[in-house]
Amino acid sequence: MSEFIKVGKVKDAHGLRGELYVLLFSKEATWIKQLKYFYLTNELATGKIESQKFALKNAKPHRDGLIITCSEIKDRTQAEGLKGFGFEIPKDVLVSGPGETPYLLEILAFEVFEGDQRIGVIQSFSSNNEQDLLVVESETHFFEIPFVEAFVEKIDYAAKSMRMNLPSGLLELCCYKK
Repeated sequence: MSEFIKVGKVKDAHGLRGELYVLLFSKEATWIKQLKYFYLTNELATGKIESQKFALKNAKPHRDGLIITCSEIKDRTQAEGLKGFGFEIPKDVLVSGPGETPYLLEILAFEVFEGDQRIGVIQSFSSNNEQDLLVVESETHFFEIPFVEAFVEKIDYAAKSMRMNLPSGLLELCCYKK
């Protein structure tokens, strides 16, 4: 079974025929043409995760997400019962092509360098509402570095590393101790 990643949640039912309005965390779905199926997940009171697979019939952009149609959901009442469920997709649809901006998942655990100086390893991601931030951990500090094209010199997938050219003083501004 392919690994899955949560990329959104069911915000609400849409229309009368069982469509779902799925709010996407990244507010975009460049991967949608490759998506054949998805999972809706719900954490139960026991702490267990309930998960159900759905075949994607149709998807169209809507606000900060998608309107999803699948044959398993027949009406609005059924769709309303899924409100708040997590929306998970296979990780293998999150692969960028040559020259495209990478999906954040693709660079997780990459070493980050500025010139020849090692800054640390990408541990996770954050956002400041304007851009994605790389949460990079060194031996003594965490850094939240804006992931913008102007700062990225080179991404080496084979070496699992990223070289950046950061403005003077940026690391001191986005740094906090462990």
